Amino acid sequence: MFSIGELSKRIKVKVTPILYYEEMGLLAEAERTSGNQRRYETTGLERLSFIRHARDLCFSI
Repeated sequence: MFSIGELSKRIKVKVTPILYYEEMGLLAEAERTSGNQRRYETTGLERLSFIRHARDLCFSI
């Protein structure tokens, strides 16, 4: 599982767009730890990578 910071570093996307994609429903809502930290599965990492690639190709949201 990945924290939002780890996800951000791996995909090279700032945290704000990740939260935005989650709010829009493009990215599944993350599970929360007992400390209320977001934890993303590998599928979240793959989906964010796909979204980033699509944005690099100038596709709109």
